[in-house]
Amino acid sequence: MKKFPTEYSLEARLPYEEIIKLNGKLKSHPLIPVLLNSTPDIIMILNRYRQIVTANEHFLEVLKIESETKILGKRPGEAMSCIHCKNKSCGTTKFCKYCGAINAIFNSQKFKCRDIQECNITVRTSSGLQGFNFLVTATPFDFNKENFVIFSIRNISEQKFHHSVERIFFHDVLNLAGTIKDFMELSPEIYHAGLKEFHTEGLRISRQLISEIETHRDLLAAEQGQLEAKIEEIYVPDFLSLLVTLYKNHKVCEGKFIVHFIKGDISYICSDKILLSRILGNLIKNALESSKSGETVTVTYKNDTDGIRFLVHNKGFMTEDVQLQIFNRSFSTKGEKGRGFGTYTVKLLLERYLNGHVEFSSTEKEGSTFTVSL
Repeated sequence: MKKFPTEYSLEARLPYEEIIKLNGKLKSHPLIPVLLNSTPDIIMILNRYRQIVTANEHFLEVLKIESETKILGKRPGEAMSCIHCKNKSCGTTKFCKYCGAINAIFNSQKFKCRDIQECNITVRTSSGLQGFNFLVTATPFDFNKENFVIFSIRNISEQKFHHSVERIFFHDVLNLAGTIKDFMELSPEIYHAGLKEFHTEGLRISRQLISEIETHRDLLAAEQGQLEAKIEEIYVPDFLSLLVTLYKNHKVCEGKFIVHFIKGDISYICSDKILLSRILGNLIKNALESSKSGETVTVTYKNDTDGIRFLVHNKGFMTEDVQLQIFNRSFSTKGEKGRGFGTYTVKLLLERYLNGHVEFSSTEKEGSTFTVSL
């Protein structure tokens, strides 16, 4: 990604009345409306202030609005309800620094050429948060002595998801299934004294295999809004103890340590045990992967005047680019080796299904702490 051109990240806009005039001029050309609606991609035309001047019918269908007048003058992220545009303008937040969409627009304006990038965006819908992977193209053009950008968006979320499944999920499942097969082939040679240990290890690997399959199944259902939370009483001490023990025996914990603490009232909470286990498990696994040999991951439960919180801490530090993209769909700190669904899944499950939220802090001195609040 090219360097973020901060000189373009301005709040300046044209008044709505001027946008309407530009909209009329563009539509007066017989070819422009035809070209806008000649593709299944989302197409919009932006002015030099990155405001929407006109858009194709497909974009209106995606937004579920009848008239483009509702989006005229807005910027792309604002029209699509990007979560980072809640209090600030699209293109002016610290998160925009790593946004492929805004960088493509900036680059096309600055270098007067077409720019193509990938954009990972999380938007607020009527059913909650939803993450998308877009391939965006920004192409500058002049019309009636005005500078515009043709901005197109292609949804590649499904391709990215399937690519991840094929590249990582199948790889992991086949490895685990192969390990189970090896265990079964060894079973006739196991003497009675070693049967218990053999059984324990085989059971652990089988459970890990099932967990991998269930995780991807639930992620797909969660993104489609088809997951149902099953709320029940959870006794925190037993819940945390089992969860921490599970990861103590995980291969990612080799040479590392996990400890857990309970502060405040030791009580029951009401939540979905499986989803909460998956959320905290993701954070614990990430913390362990980010820890060096000999380091300790700490899991803390707090129940005080600030509410119910689970904190997962490790000594690792996340750089700025990681911190600003950590909850984006398909973003992974492990590059090609990672799925990019861990922390995105945490945020999705918490906010859409458990009425909670997640935040984090990360400094070189204090390390990284993720806080899950319910």
